Amino acid sequence: MTRERWLQLLSPVILLGLWEALARAGALDVRFFSMPSEIFARLFALLQEGVLLTNTAITLRRVAVGFVLATVPAILLGVTMGVSGVMRAIFTPLVAAFYPIPKIALVPMVVLLLGIGEPAKYAVVVISVFFLVALNTAAGVRNVDPRYFDIARNNGARKWDLIWSVALPGALPSILTGVNLGLGFALTVIVGTELLLPQGGLGAMIWAAYQVYDIPTIFAALIVVALLGFGANWLMNEVERQLVPWKEADRPLASPASQASGGEPRIRRFVRVWWMATRPFSFTASLVPVTLGVVLAAYDGYFDAWLFALTLIGSVLIHAGTNLANDYYDWKKGADTPESLGPNRALQEGMLTPRQVFIGALACFAAGSLIGLYLVAARGVFILLLGILSVLAGWFYTAGPRAFAYIGLGEIVVFIFMGPVMVIGSYYVQAQNAPLHAVLLSLPIGFLVAAILHANNMRDLEGDLARNKRTLANILGRRASKWEYLVLVGGSFAVLVVLVLIGYAPLLALLPLLALPMGIALVQRAFATDEPRKLNRVLRATASLHGWFGWLMILGFVSAMIGRLV
Repeated sequence: MTRERWLQLLSPVILLGLWEALARAGALDVRFFSMPSEIFARLFALLQEGVLLTNTAITLRRVAVGFVLATVPAILLGVTMGVSGVMRAIFTPLVAAFYPIPKIALVPMVVLLLGIGEPAKYAVVVISVFFLVALNTAAGVRNVDPRYFDIARNNGARKWDLIWSVALPGALPSILTGVNLGLGFALTVIVGTELLLPQGGLGAMIWAAYQVYDIPTIFAALIVVALLGFGANWLMNEVERQLVPWKEADRPLASPASQASGGEPRIRRFVRVWWMATRPFSFTASLVPVTLGVVLAAYDGYFDAWLFALTLIGSVLIHAGTNLANDYYDWKKGADTPESLGPNRALQEGMLTPRQVFIGALACFAAGSLIGLYLVAARGVFILLLGILSVLAGWFYTAGPRAFAYIGLGEIVVFIFMGPVMVIGSYYVQAQNAPLHAVLLSLPIGFLVAAILHANNMRDLEGDLARNKRTLANILGRRASKWEYLVLVGGSFAVLVVLVLIGYAPLLALLPLLALPMGIALVQRAFATDEPRKLNRVLRATASLHGWFGWLMILGFVSAMIGRLV
């Protein structure tokens, strides 16, 4: 252990020892500065009672929910500001103006708008973190050498390619710095908010102890806050060390484990390989319907941010497990080969063994199911039924001798479970009911997610047929499968228009019609070619259409809600 590490460990011990000695000698007034021995005794007593753990869990939950809700859109906005001069001109003055405002000073306004419950506390964290992360992200993107963008453009990169392959990796150090600062700031702000709105949490615990002049408890809670801050900082430094290893200039030689993996840190390689294996680009197919269901519930007057976050995480875990299980069984049955256009690269390139992918699928299903059980306990047995059916559908999509994907039922299963079931499930978690309009408004999303799978099957039509994988595309044949693609894409727009006309949705829900030219172009391209590589581009563009359609629909309902408030 280096001298610096020893000093890091010894400095707090020396401080506490000096504090104890001064207090016992009478140099410090123990009425205001309790002795460390007394403080730690109280700390252990509060741990045994469970009071400290309960309040710590409440504070951490508020930090986690608010932090995630702030960080994701802040990074997206920061990257957009960094690469687009127009967006930078629009948002930089607003972000720069809001950032220096003391966030605690905004608590009264937040309370007026949202009340004194949990949404208000989440909102304070969001406001505190958002601008900090957005500014750091934008600055990081702006500091990326313009030559890298030029090289990417010269190699055929488009706007989104520039973001994913140049802007985000180049700005990653600044992004992580902003996230690190934001995480510490979120903890600071939520404890301060809990002092003002004392409804559980470490801040409320400190306030209750102050009212009865319980100084040891105040210091015990402050020590926990300090440890949480230290832990958060250590965690983010470790994440940065793994994701941005080139910043470690003080390590001249790589470790043997790092050298064995080509110089890549082990944790970073683990994250990269499993990130690739779970196919995160497909997660919009889960994020969109879950978010839509929650927004529909909020439009009807029901919203709980904590349940929304859990539903979102659980759905993505089940989706990731489904992807891994599908890849495992497709590989095992010979439907995916190294020559296929769409296999799992982690399996194809030997980064993971089939057994590891199988275990990964089980782990994702188990984690998603644990979240599902919590939701069942909180919201009722109907969620259990949907959860069991979703897990079974995901597993037996490619597993077993009569797997859905191998007997022509793939599009039907995907339509049902990644359309209506996801929307209804997330709506029910919020409102504990499933009205007809929520079911009907889920249909356009179901059509489009089925269109993604159908485009995949159109691309693989001959290959699937040769491997005895029966899909609607090869059952119907090349020409009829193109008409099915037209029905799925066109049906999503047609159903939405009909639902608005008969009053099941506000006029602003027609915002997805902005994506209609994209849908028309995709149908034309699907009819114009039978070549698998060109159809692969249709597949990717269909996934993009699903995202645009879904987020525009969500934006329409959010805008309608804002319009009602105004």
